[in-house]
Amino acid sequence: MKSLLAVLASLALSHPAFAADQSSTPPSLPAPLANKIFYVPGSSQKICQLTGEEDRQFHRPTVNQTATRFGMVSADNGYSFEHNGKLWFLFGDARPILRFHSKRNGPSDPPRVRDYNDAIAYTPATTASDCPKLEFLRNQIGAYSNPIVVDAQRRPAIRLATNESPDSGIEVGGKAYVLFRTDNPTPHSKPPGPLGFPTRSVVGVFQENLDTNTWLYLYDFSKGPNAKFIQTAIGRADDGYLYFWGAQGGDLYRKSAPFMARMRADAIGRPDGAQALEYLTGVDAGEQPRFAKLEADAAPLFHDEPNDCMGEHGVEWNRFVKRWVMLYNCLNDTPEHPRGIYMRVAQKPWGPWSVPQTIFNPIRDHGYCYFIHRAVDARNPKKCDDLAAPIREGVPGGDYGPYFISRFTSGDEAQGMSTFYYVMATWNPYTQVIMKTMIQSSP
Repeated sequence: MKSLLAVLASLALSHPAFAADQSSTPPSLPAPLANKIFYVPGSSQKICQLTGEEDRQFHRPTVNQTATRFGMVSADNGYSFEHNGKLWFLFGDARPILRFHSKRNGPSDPPRVRDYNDAIAYTPATTASDCPKLEFLRNQIGAYSNPIVVDAQRRPAIRLATNESPDSGIEVGGKAYVLFRTDNPTPHSKPPGPLGFPTRSVVGVFQENLDTNTWLYLYDFSKGPNAKFIQTAIGRADDGYLYFWGAQGGDLYRKSAPFMARMRADAIGRPDGAQALEYLTGVDAGEQPRFAKLEADAAPLFHDEPNDCMGEHGVEWNRFVKRWVMLYNCLNDTPEHPRGIYMRVAQKPWGPWSVPQTIFNPIRDHGYCYFIHRAVDARNPKKCDDLAAPIREGVPGGDYGPYFISRFTSGDEAQGMSTFYYVMATWNPYTQVIMKTMIQSSP
């Protein structure tokens, strides 16, 4: 009989949510700190299903009814950031319904192009008491549009097909900047076969036209066989810098240690912005950071045991507990750290980071059989949910892409307590849910 972990590992070639783990080089930074900020057991709860027409757990319409309103069946990911007073969400690998308002709306039906299949939405919502109601950028037929990154001559600059998508974003000087991941060697692959993984990230700036969803290519952010910033999270500190936490792509997708870089905030929009990047190589005896100009010199922030496992991740400064908080999905499964969504905290962007805590585990925290499909297999021959289509009964759901919704973070600074919200993708069903979790300082 196969264990659950073995079943999940067997899907490593069918989707990045289940890629295997691999060890990396020895750590170059101090050992992780003991935790002083703790996850409150039992506090991780689903708030709502963000995309799709029907909430698959409760069989009722979602707030966003994305098929009826925008011609979108479902999508992946869901990183969010602030821009122009609204909260923007970045979705990857969206699936359109074939007809929308009596017009053709398939993946290759004009104005859609097969090389572009993502989506971007925004909302004015300020709390997560209910699911935020999204408005997607639309195309000429009124359905959701696909973001396209163009060069100065308005020609497509990169491809955004399978596992190529807008990855993270930030507003600087009133403009929206997004890091896009691209250059998947198998850009049009579909499950259940190997999907391939991105190998380059680029910076694009929004052209401020809600009717076009066009982004101007500025520069390559990270590329090459050893690129360390393919999956990214972005944060702004009070020292004038933007901080970027990165993980590798390609063959090391979901098998990466994390890395960190920074640049002066006003440099991100320059065509030569890549030259302003500095890469963390370590800290000195006084825990002051050391930086270098070459990405190859970037050192891991920490290593997970028994294997490096980082892929998608989110980072935010939480003022209520006075820490940088990092979330990432990890398939390592040990008695001390069950697989799922890991959390680490640090007082400085470069660390040292605490040991991990599993804030969401799909078994412990009522994910499987509730809103994440538990595969029907030799270990679990009896169905416990109706979340999957018949052809996907044997495909387990996932728990990945934990992206903070920082606008919704709340807490009590005096008590050292906070509640934060994050998007989490579930793979089967192919959608995202909004989760909330509570943390507190040690007494």
